[in-house]
Amino acid sequence: MSAGRRKPKLAIDVSPLLEDQWTGIPVFTRRLVQALQRDGGVDLEFFTHCVAIPPDRVDAAIRINTGSFLRESLAGVVDDARVFDRSRNLLFPTVKSAWTMSSHEASTIHDMSTLFMPENHEEENIAFHLDHLKDELRTDEVVFCVSEATRNALVAAFPSAERKARLIYQYADWPKEFAIFDRNLPAPKVGRYAAVVGTIEPRKNLGLLIRALALPGIARSELKFVVIGRKGWLVDRFLDELTDAQRSRLVFTGFVSEFAKYRVIKHAEFLIFPSLYEGFGIPAVEAMSLGKPVLASRTSSFPEVIGDAGVYFDPLSVSEFAAAFDEIEAPARRRELAPRALAQSRAFGPERMAQPVLQWVNERDG
Repeated sequence: MSAGRRKPKLAIDVSPLLEDQWTGIPVFTRRLVQALQRDGGVDLEFFTHCVAIPPDRVDAAIRINTGSFLRESLAGVVDDARVFDRSRNLLFPTVKSAWTMSSHEASTIHDMSTLFMPENHEEENIAFHLDHLKDELRTDEVVFCVSEATRNALVAAFPSAERKARLIYQYADWPKEFAIFDRNLPAPKVGRYAAVVGTIEPRKNLGLLIRALALPGIARSELKFVVIGRKGWLVDRFLDELTDAQRSRLVFTGFVSEFAKYRVIKHAEFLIFPSLYEGFGIPAVEAMSLGKPVLASRTSSFPEVIGDAGVYFDPLSVSEFAAAFDEIEAPARRRELAPRALAQSRAFGPERMAQPVLQWVNERDG
């Protein structure tokens, strides 16, 4: 940026940050905000539902990692009627809450599975992502896609979006104090285990792991499986398939804090990611950042994100999953994969996340 030149302005929809518990898209939004703040190349503003939010309130929410107080503070903002400036570049970290609010809008596509695999979603979720997708694409100047796999899926469904579709890669970050806190606590009292991260729903394909527990190789293993995430759609159907012996191998934590997730992954032998489809798969990057290899489905974004730091299997094949499990459970194989995991995680950082956004706003303002 040349001396004396004003920074371009960018308004980000921080509606995802209003949630009490941050996971998925709220975490993506938080990381995006922090990546752009760290770069300093744009003058950031924030809004929700066309109402400007003071930056200090967003910063406060990020410090405490919840939107509870941010949401409560919005009443005063609305009473002040401080409607944000619609001439700004507008960036939506997920689907748009409205469109044609500006002539310079960009939204973010995280996942196309609602279109290609609707049987694995509730109707409400499908409607949220697809009802107005054509309107979004029509009014977007740029469409950010969280992986090449997601971009390819979008363009396959909407060829006209190809010229607008650009990549934006998320990154993993952990507060520095987590490592200090963890060193002063005993290891989780579970024994040896593999971590499984994600909501318990059909698309996450936990049923594959449940069925594999009956196979001799996995039955002989001493590993347990710690499943992290909120119980999702049709969870009872999965749990009904378990025998008492199989149930003893599974530990369901429900939703946990970021520090608890850090500890579960940190002390795991490896991460299991059996999903049928993922738009990106940030838990894989989070695990790799802690030196943990990943046992993952050979589908969607996984090969792109995990690279050579994982062992892959067909998500529809129990026998192939069992063979891949046997491979990654071997200590020598995990020692081989651990440095690759760390190296692969470093390919995703704040600078890389901020760069495509900066390129977009500077194309016109440059």
